[in-house]
Amino acid sequence: MIDRLGTTRWGALVLFLLACVTGLVACNGGGDSLQLIGTVRSGNVGLAGYTVSLYASFVDRADGWQFLGLGVSDANGEFQISYDLPSERSVLIVQADRGPVTLASAIGYGADVPARVVVNERTTVATGNAFAQFVKGRRVVGNSVGMINAVRMAGNLAHPVTGDAGIVVSRTPNGGETSTFATFNSLANAVAACVAKDSACLDLFNAGRPPGGAAPDSVLQAVANIVKYPSYPGYPNDQQDPVFRLSLAAPLYQPALPQRPTNWLLFLKITGGFYSAQDSSNLMNGPGNFAIDELGYVYFDTNYIPRPPGEFACASNRAVKLTPWGENAPNSPFLNGGLSGQGFGTLLDPSGRLWIANFGFQDAPCEFTPQKATKNSVSLFTREGTAISPPQGYTQGNISWPQGMASDRQGNIWTASCGNDTVTVYRQGDPSQAMNIPLGPTPASGDPQIKPFGAVIDLQGNLWVTGNRSNAMYVVSPSGAVIATLSGMYQGKTVITKPIGNAVDSKGNVWVANSDWLDAPCPTRTALGHATNPSATMYRASDRTPQPGSPFTGGGITLPWGVTVDGDDTVWVLNFGVTPPGPNNNPSLINGVSRLCGADTTRCPPGLATGDPISPSTGYQSNALQRMTAGAVDPSGNLWVTNNWKIDVDPFQNPGGNAVVILIGAAAPLKTPQIGPPVPFR
Repeated sequence: MIDRLGTTRWGALVLFLLACVTGLVACNGGGDSLQLIGTVRSGNVGLAGYTVSLYASFVDRADGWQFLGLGVSDANGEFQISYDLPSERSVLIVQADRGPVTLASAIGYGADVPARVVVNERTTVATGNAFAQFVKGRRVVGNSVGMINAVRMAGNLAHPVTGDAGIVVSRTPNGGETSTFATFNSLANAVAACVAKDSACLDLFNAGRPPGGAAPDSVLQAVANIVKYPSYPGYPNDQQDPVFRLSLAAPLYQPALPQRPTNWLLFLKITGGFYSAQDSSNLMNGPGNFAIDELGYVYFDTNYIPRPPGEFACASNRAVKLTPWGENAPNSPFLNGGLSGQGFGTLLDPSGRLWIANFGFQDAPCEFTPQKATKNSVSLFTREGTAISPPQGYTQGNISWPQGMASDRQGNIWTASCGNDTVTVYRQGDPSQAMNIPLGPTPASGDPQIKPFGAVIDLQGNLWVTGNRSNAMYVVSPSGAVIATLSGMYQGKTVITKPIGNAVDSKGNVWVANSDWLDAPCPTRTALGHATNPSATMYRASDRTPQPGSPFTGGGITLPWGVTVDGDDTVWVLNFGVTPPGPNNNPSLINGVSRLCGADTTRCPPGLATGDPISPSTGYQSNALQRMTAGAVDPSGNLWVTNNWKIDVDPFQNPGGNAVVILIGAAAPLKTPQIGPPVPFR
């Protein structure tokens, strides 16, 4: 292995010399060439004798990987590379090699590249996480949107100029307040073990061996593989995680984990600033669901207006837009347009407009104030935050306590009305063309029996709606006819219990989150379940019957609320967590995300069938997570999840959480916005 890597290093030198001769790169500091000056380090110690290569990854072509220049680190670890900036859009990546060690850093995009950099274990882990879905051996290639955004995400973890931990991961609301910073440092320490001792590199490569695959031969690929397969349950017992053992060998970076985690994902908590305390000045309170645009910007609704703990929180009047790396975007939060206690309905239509359903979340005393929630509208915004809908929102179409929303490719906007057992469609997004569709008999006033909740569009343009109270699924044709009512019982077996969210995969199969608990408050919630059998069910596109083995219960599923599917058709279940939710829950209880093998089992670890758990029995846990309602995958492969409610929650007094959390590089990337079934974005 060392010989092979050595050959790679000398091969790079030969390529560099050939490039000098042909004029593809500059060989000295003359002319208009740029100079990259840097240091290869382990901790605070410079590393001598590393061959340092600079590459450009051209984001507009699949094979875009080009060698730009070469240097060798001196006794202090310092190096210098002369290069010409490519004319094509490109991400620049530095790799430093010696023997089996490869350190790396994504240093910038286009002309936004520093003149001086540090390459060390932290920059390697940052690059391996942010670009996890794009690392292909020594190359880092992928879709243009995801690659460009990953540069800034890597900067959240490690600063390319100094090699220090990034400000986002090292400060509140991360830093010492969650385990994420310590996990990041432990991963860097595992790489440091490899730098210190060649045999530790072999251990790291074995730890980064994908299930059923070959061990990688580079540190960067090992780190990326650990992100994609982040748990080692029972390896070979609960005390012996190979990455954790390596992290103890050279603990240069602190704070680090004192014991093995359930997984090695980095859960980056985003509140909108460097704060974690809940207050009226917060950006968000009770984030509900996501929409992601074609550039990776993330939009979400919120249930409540921000308030300190112990104060009542009335209906939210705001929606939030974040950059693809988690900063509050210009003009965010969005106001007006009839926003009123939004719930589960958030989407971008084919023209890029943002739709939000106003469910009417509010603490009970707010019903007696002038700001009481309206519970009967949807709102519409431009992507820049300008309200298109009127001050009362759009109310056409008999909307009542709206929850899930879906857009089809023709721009028809579908809304599930939890409060009157109907679905409303705005043809071509025009409220004046509203059509209301009953899913069953007209309910008695204030007593819905179906409680439509989740809404997704399949490959044929049909709408699938979950019946939260009726324990059923409803399929509505593009013309508005109810073409199927699928009972929660199938061949004598219960397959649907208190369903909430749903999602469609690329083949048109529909996945359902069975909470086994929720009776949505639209308006009454008198039929709560026991939450003893939380699960997920897949309905096959071929015949609309449950996948054999449904419902699926593994992977740490606990009161599932939302479900989403990534570019590999892998299923991610977002858990509302321990039950019953209440003020007596221990606030230190840890929630987790569940991950199941999807319909395409070739994308799962060998031996797994559809519905089998990929995540451990705990789920992918983190103390950065609270009660989640939804998740969405972006073009970089980050999974965004909502901290919707607190763990120790008083449902009647400001229950909302004040953050979203990014599982960096965890999922196969998607082309966004997602309209209908997901489209992989390699």
